[in-house]
Amino acid sequence: MGCRKLTNQGDCMKIKAIGLALLTAVVLAGPGRVFGAGKVSAVAVYTKGETQVKRSGAKDYIELKVNDLIYSGDSIKTGASSRVGLVTKGGADVRLNENSIFEVSPGGKVRELISLSVGQIWTKMLHKMAKINVKTPSAVCAVRGTEADIEQRSLLTVKVYEGHVDVQNSLGKQQLRAGQMTTVSGANAAPEAPKTMGGSDNGKWQEAVSVSDYDKFVKLLKESGDSEKKLKASIKMPDGAVKQLEGGLKKK
Repeated sequence: MGCRKLTNQGDCMKIKAIGLALLTAVVLAGPGRVFGAGKVSAVAVYTKGETQVKRSGAKDYIELKVNDLIYSGDSIKTGASSRVGLVTKGGADVRLNENSIFEVSPGGKVRELISLSVGQIWTKMLHKMAKINVKTPSAVCAVRGTEADIEQRSLLTVKVYEGHVDVQNSLGKQQLRAGQMTTVSGANAAPEAPKTMGGSDNGKWQEAVSVSDYDKFVKLLKESGDSEKKLKASIKMPDGAVKQLEGGLKKK
């Protein structure tokens, strides 16, 4: 699956390599365990501006930084002119726009669930098996092998750039294909019939999100988790070199 207008192809390759590394660690850690934590859902690969995380069970938000692990039940919030980039353990590239709040499902299920209270996220599946559901106050968006933009403000607006997304609430369901969009005016209204996106409908905010400090992230993969588990994998770097990931996974 190709990358659509990312900052550059190097960033695209980095994102895919990160997704592969996370998936490798998930398999090696065994069912329900990532780096020994069991509830790790994602890792922060980009932050800009006022980006905060509230840990499950905590009262206050704290600063979210690149390489921070995100756990089931955590809530992430962005301020004005702020953005966050995540890669989930299931293989989704998730980018959060300014003035947004979302929570990672505390259930820790294979089919990942994000609750978007308000704001805007862009998602892209890094492999065909990746699946993610985005729950909003207006509807649930089931993203499958797709690049999509989901914005919950006074209206829910869903745009699909690649693949397909099902948008559903108690009053109806719409299936969106690439190049289509829909709106939902609230939980008491059915999703509108799909319409073709125009040129002005194509979002560009997500293109500003890029991955940096890749080697530092690789180090995080080595050091995070359970010392009883071993991580061993070969990851192709953006410059074509192959990096060997090997070592004990020790909780950070």
